Amino acid sequence: MSLNINRHKIQFLLILSFTCLLSACGFQLREQTQVIPALKSLNLSLSHGSLDFNRDLRIALVQAGISIVDVASSDELLELKTNPISATDMVMARADDNDITQVERRLSVTYFIRDKNGQALWGPRIISTSVMLSNQDAEQSVKAAYNAEQMRRAGQQLANELVYDLSFASF
Repeated sequence: MSLNINRHKIQFLLILSFTCLLSACGFQLREQTQVIPALKSLNLSLSHGSLDFNRDLRIALVQAGISIVDVASSDELLELKTNPISATDMVMARADDNDITQVERRLSVTYFIRDKNGQALWGPRIISTSVMLSNQDAEQSVKAAYNAEQMRRAGQQLANELVYDLSFASF
């Protein structure tokens, strides 16, 4: 009997520690994004600042079940408009020789849901994410490749956050 109780305690502790690890890393269990019926078909007006973000946003919208219509075919069709992505850097760490070794880069984008007359029905909404850029004192080519990959991932995350924010739209 004592062995059975100890086994249950060990199982409980393992599950508890696994749950704590998941929550500590920022994992969130999310359901499929549900948007109001008026947003099931959208016309997009995306800024030309980041082609990667625009592609990632299109993918995230389609995965959420939102149809993208390239031309305004009806008066009922709403438009998702994004402004250019803005980025701000904050130095987080320096080496002994005062070279920057780590930077936190915060990306943000402002978006609107507009009607056919250009009136904002939802927004302006600001979505942001941040990424920690390490190895900033590495060789220039290594630094550039590393930063480009991290920015690509941050752009995907920003697009997913925008689609998630659409699930709260009400008008």
